[in-house]
Amino acid sequence: MDNLLEFAYRLIEENDGAVEWHDSRNGLEALLPEEVQMRLGLPEPLVVISNGISSGGGPGGIPIGFGTELLDRAIPMAMETGRSAAVRMPVPSARRQADLDPSASFSFPNAAFRPRGDHESWLDYWVWSFDVSADADERREEVHHVSVSSVGAGCLSLAEIILDQASGWDALKVRPGEITEKSLDSLFAVACDRALRQVDESLAGFKETVTRHHGRDIDRIQRYFQDMRAEMEQEIERRQLTGEELEIRREKMSQLEREEGSKLAGLKEKYRLRLTLRPVALLLARLPVRRCDILVKRRKGERQLSLVYNLLTKGFDPVVCEACGADTFSLTLCDDALHILCPACALALSSKKVCPRCQGKAPPSRVEGVLKRLGIEASKQREN
Repeated sequence: MDNLLEFAYRLIEENDGAVEWHDSRNGLEALLPEEVQMRLGLPEPLVVISNGISSGGGPGGIPIGFGTELLDRAIPMAMETGRSAAVRMPVPSARRQADLDPSASFSFPNAAFRPRGDHESWLDYWVWSFDVSADADERREEVHHVSVSSVGAGCLSLAEIILDQASGWDALKVRPGEITEKSLDSLFAVACDRALRQVDESLAGFKETVTRHHGRDIDRIQRYFQDMRAEMEQEIERRQLTGEELEIRREKMSQLEREEGSKLAGLKEKYRLRLTLRPVALLLARLPVRRCDILVKRRKGERQLSLVYNLLTKGFDPVVCEACGADTFSLTLCDDALHILCPACALALSSKKVCPRCQGKAPPSRVEGVLKRLGIEASKQREN
């Protein structure tokens, strides 16, 4: 069954609509309440929603899929009921797999490694969809999708690949207690970290525009008050003011200075970037992977690692830095505990001669810690 069609079916049914599946299971007919019709942007209350393929093999109905307007409208609507889904990727056709070469993807600047073999397995990947709005003197709205593996690695571009193909995969039944709230909270913190970094990059042009407008208005206000003060100084000198008249002009100049400070403070608030990040949907995708075991040696110490080769992307997932939580393909090991460090944390190890992880630094396990580490001031606590 098409998982996105199932998503649409449940969303409409839970919002008092009537839904009937087509025999082919390639689409459904829906009778929508007026409010639902308007929110989904559909032309009339009675519509056919499909996966883009009619029972005769051609296009039919209003498609719902990754990148369609219907899905983009449905995701924020589903947020109200905490919409989530789970799918399982089909096992790739059986054929002899090529030997894996970790050295093609990973580097070990201060260590050596030796392969210990690999085996096939399954790994869960969590795809969070975030509704993002950025406000300053202008407003920008975006939707971002972030994928995090159950071992805590952020996987760039995997979210879109999963969302593009998941509609053709079978639904996955998750057993009660299989996923703990604590582990999901920790993965959500990772997803927020990756989403915020992704948003920071995508909003670079928007922030440059806001900064330019802010600078323009600062210059305008400063020139205005500078001209006002210059006029008063010229008047004092021209009229050779003294005594009470001089004090009056000096007081007016002090008032101008206070007014300028107030105007500049108002500008700072006007151009302060306010970022809203709302999780609107969650998809659990269980994917086939190959676990590549390696033995890493650093001086007299050694440590076994299990690298993940993703059969969907046909590439290795990154490894997580054990000090800051960053995704990395460059693995530096500390001397004492053989902690895995990313290039930034390795630089701290090199300059301070102390491993940041050994000193107690660890990846944030809650959203508040992510915001603090990124230097973002939270306006309110995350609701549980």
